[in-house]
Amino acid sequence: GYDVYEAFGEIIAPLVQERPFFHSLTLEAGIRYSDYSVDAPGNPTYNTTTWKVGGSWEPVESLKIRGNYSRAVRAPNISELFTPQSVGLTNLGVDPCAGNAPLANANLRAICIAQGAPVGTISAITNPTAGQANITVSGSTNLQPETADTWTLGAVFQPEFLPGFSISVDYYNIKIVDVLNAAPPGDLIAACFGNITAASATSTACTSIRRNPITGGLDGDPAITSGLFGPTTNQGRLATDGVDVIANYNTDLGFADLGLAFVGNWTNSSTFQATDIGLDRECVGYYSPNCSFTGSIQPEFSTSLRTTLGFEDVDLSLLWRWIDGVSFEPQQIIDDGGDAASVQPQFRTIPAEHYFDLTARWNASDNFTFTFTVQNLLDNQPKVVGNTIGSTSFNSGNTYPSTYDALGRRFGVAAKLTF
Repeated sequence: GYDVYEAFGEIIAPLVQERPFFHSLTLEAGIRYSDYSVDAPGNPTYNTTTWKVGGSWEPVESLKIRGNYSRAVRAPNISELFTPQSVGLTNLGVDPCAGNAPLANANLRAICIAQGAPVGTISAITNPTAGQANITVSGSTNLQPETADTWTLGAVFQPEFLPGFSISVDYYNIKIVDVLNAAPPGDLIAACFGNITAASATSTACTSIRRNPITGGLDGDPAITSGLFGPTTNQGRLATDGVDVIANYNTDLGFADLGLAFVGNWTNSSTFQATDIGLDRECVGYYSPNCSFTGSIQPEFSTSLRTTLGFEDVDLSLLWRWIDGVSFEPQQIIDDGGDAASVQPQFRTIPAEHYFDLTARWNASDNFTFTFTVQNLLDNQPKVVGNTIGSTSFNSGNTYPSTYDALGRRFGVAAKLTF
């Protein structure tokens, strides 16, 4: 476990109100000091100071301009601190030591043998079964908090000439250093085999990879095959920026009330660099075993629009969700030795997806409400991409159920009674 002691303060100060070009001007600021003590050998300690400063300006009542800059931290959690060293599985479709490649390159052959491959297995090593290699993972009590610098700038507009309408547009920019994460399998392989001419069989990047002493591969009995070495570290860097849009409109059509609620996102960039010498990997619009550091797929565009018609006792609502098309990460093909054939052609793209959810709500009385829902109204099925494409945490059963609906059309009924 660990102990943490904190002190914090926050202020929201209205500076100007009801003046020409200053319907309101507000400043906000906050600061927090945290002191951590880890219950572990050596009693590691660290402290952090986080802060924020921001404000909003309304030149007129219908327009607000807002911005914020903050320094944020995330301390290592129990799992990241104390997970013991253990062997699990990671996704790896191509092993550089597989096949005849080591026969034609003496340096590659020496590296494969230095990693524990028996001499007799050279030219007979196979790629990991089902695209899954062993990996040794662990936490560390020497980890430090990760730090983020975040700034946002946006505006909220509620025009007087269009009652019931409001829209907000916000740009966000987030950069995180000392990221608490493990390197993806592609980076662990590239650290050793990326430049096979200059690679050394005695380098730590190469010798930290331990092979099956019987087959020479990277899979097999975890008791004798530790595989790749991917402990949690503070070496990573994350960065992303984009634009969020939220718009709402409500009006009376005479026969019913109409409500429109729109949410949209454009992600300009989402990068991850596992180590100082690792690849700064761009993953917007891509999927692969290495593009899963932020959690599943990050499309460039995604939107949702809910349209609601409200009658006297009945509401009908249709939610339309749209996810932009994505494709297999080109860098992954380079990591696989430039062999595009390592990925089946039908698995290299996922087209744009549309989902429709229909909800009907009946207010039977003042204290009884009945709701009927159809999710995935058109029974859209997820695109099959194979079980070796993407982290198993997010690509399960040949699809990405963390992003796409894998259950098909389904129905729900609910009743709510208040008294």
